[in-house]
Amino acid sequence: MYSAVDAHPLQRMLRLKMLRLLENPFEDFADGRYFIPTPQLARIYQEVRQRWFGREKGLVLIDGERGSGKSAFARFLAGGHLPAPLAVATAPRTPNRMLKLINDDLGLPRVKEEENRRRLLLEFLERQYAGIVVDQDPHKLIPAQGQLIATLAERTTVVVTGYEIFNYPWENWGVGNVVRYLLDPWDYDTLVFVLDEISRRAGRAATPLFTPEAMERVYMLSQGNPRKTLAVCKNAVETLLQGEGTTVEAWMLEEMPVQT
Repeated sequence: MYSAVDAHPLQRMLRLKMLRLLENPFEDFADGRYFIPTPQLARIYQEVRQRWFGREKGLVLIDGERGSGKSAFARFLAGGHLPAPLAVATAPRTPNRMLKLINDDLGLPRVKEEENRRRLLLEFLERQYAGIVVDQDPHKLIPAQGQLIATLAERTTVVVTGYEIFNYPWENWGVGNVVRYLLDPWDYDTLVFVLDEISRRAGRAATPLFTPEAMERVYMLSQGNPRKTLAVCKNAVETLLQGEGTTVEAWMLEEMPVQT
């Protein structure tokens, strides 16, 4: 016999089954299981990976408004397979922290001193090519980090994602080969494609999860900002799970602030 404590999880499970959903797919899953590359992101993905496959050197900067999907794309970009190693540094505050994250991903010996970490990494890159991704959000870049990235970009292609990452003095730090990508907000058609694809991956394949009116309201509330779109949809699906309907209606959608 189920207690009152068990009732809510059981009710949620039954509602998910009724809606043909495995879970609320608009949660913030760290493994990126519902990350959908838009046409712009797919193009950037292919171009960056071509640089890595071609063992090119230089710096790739990916900028965009807060909530535009920079960090999610950095995780997606780092999740593919390459013939060469691939290292990721997430939200490093200092050069030493950046070096630790990169070196750990490359399987280099563990040392604490920044000088030794730098030496090990540069020696590795002299022997073997490796792609590097630095997701700088939510921290600002300090000059010592920028100079370290410039040094690494002389040996490989380094991808840096972050808010206003274009605005740093990369040329002054010695980077000559810089490619810049600015992430666009989703237009209405892209938003519909992403929401339908997320719903399909979560099990809802036969019928749309959102009514056309709900889709229009999502776009009106989010203005195409990916993070805000997903937050609005997450809350709407939670409302649907607590009710009796089978589709998200426009009235279930509420405006959500974008987290910084």
